[in-house]
Amino acid sequence: MTRLVLALAVIIPAAYPGPLEGARGADTAPVQSVLEAEAGRFAQAWSAGDAQALGRSLNPGGIRLHLPGEEHMLIQPRQAQAALRSFLERYAGGEARVTRVSPAGGDPGKGFAEVRWRARAQGIGEPVMFTVFVAYSLESEGWRVTEIRVLL
Repeated sequence: MTRLVLALAVIIPAAYPGPLEGARGADTAPVQSVLEAEAGRFAQAWSAGDAQALGRSLNPGGIRLHLPGEEHMLIQPRQAQAALRSFLERYAGGEARVTRVSPAGGDPGKGFAEVRWRARAQGIGEPVMFTVFVAYSLESEGWRVTEIRVLL
């Protein structure tokens, strides 16, 4: 009997995917690739300085925002969008690329992305390298950003 219970404990979880397997309604899409796609869209919007597109990915309940020289513990998406717009306007273009994505599981699902951003500050010729950490939560409408932390 003990062997049967142990066998079922191993077989049943393997046969039935967890709640993250259906991220964004794609029942067969692996969590990693769905989160990578979301992080890629974030990096593309960040490169373009598109605060409006970034704002669409934010958790409606608010986010934690940590920018160089300022820290917002929990602010609404509209305020975060304005702070991001102001911050990104200080840099000319640049390139952001996702360097790491990691789903962390849980209920609701959590995930993290690391983005490297190379940009030029206005009035300075040398490029500046930033690391942008992005925390995600899996909500009913898909992966939503819950925290952005920008480090020099």
